[in-house]
Amino acid sequence: AVLCIALTLPACGYQLTARAPIQLPEDSTRLYLNKVTNPTTETWLEPMLRSSLRDELTRRGNVTWVDRDQAEATVNIDVRSYSTSDSLKGRDDVTLKSQARILMVVTFYSAKTNALIWTSGPISASESYRSTSGSITSTGLIQTTSAKREATQNAVDLAVRMVADQLGQKF
Repeated sequence: AVLCIALTLPACGYQLTARAPIQLPEDSTRLYLNKVTNPTTETWLEPMLRSSLRDELTRRGNVTWVDRDQAEATVNIDVRSYSTSDSLKGRDDVTLKSQARILMVVTFYSAKTNALIWTSGPISASESYRSTSGSITSTGLIQTTSAKREATQNAVDLAVRMVADQLGQKF
């Protein structure tokens, strides 16, 4: 029965959102990723966002990434905030839960007129992780754990998927 439902739903037009094709603004398929505004001190966040957005839109939107002079539309990513937080409990301050959060806006502009043609509005995504290990460097700084980086990647991927999902909504 489950197999029958799984095979029937796509025939009716239902798709998992992570696989659903998207409709790009003004049918622009030749895109240029113009800039990423990143007010944080996390310099690695910009390449992570660029890579994730390129991968998602290429996979779901038949996008070709081109130079600015060949583009039909330019894309900007504006990181409004990025943070990590820890929840502590008990007299030994044992970390129970940590979370990476990102808030961003993605905008598309016409390459011909530079007019705004689409905006995602504020997109917020978060990912929880366990932060049980971290080491202090000789300068007294706490090194980032791989769990934090993985949670950030997951939060970025989720936010980018939410942007693509908005592009896929047909009302």
